[in-house]
Amino acid sequence: MLASVAIFTCGFVIMVGLFGMGDAPEVGETTVVQVRAGETLWGIANRMASGSDPHAVVQRIVESNGLGAPSVETGQSLVVPTNG
Repeated sequence: MLASVAIFTCGFVIMVGLFGMGDAPEVGETTVVQVRAGETLWGIANRMASGSDPHAVVQRIVESNGLGAPSVETGQSLVVPTNG
């Protein structure tokens, strides 16, 4: 019984991850931007990948830059996905 629950949970997590990542631009399409005063990751995601799901783009920015939290500082350089 416990093994069945574990397998179902693992499968569910994998499916959610696959569908969520499909909305952000492909891995190879990136650029480096400098954070503007008052800008947020959400704003950067909308500016740089306007046709994509902002949540997925923010997650990709956090992962690509090794950010411990989804916050940024003015002047900080970030690798971000783009629409190509």
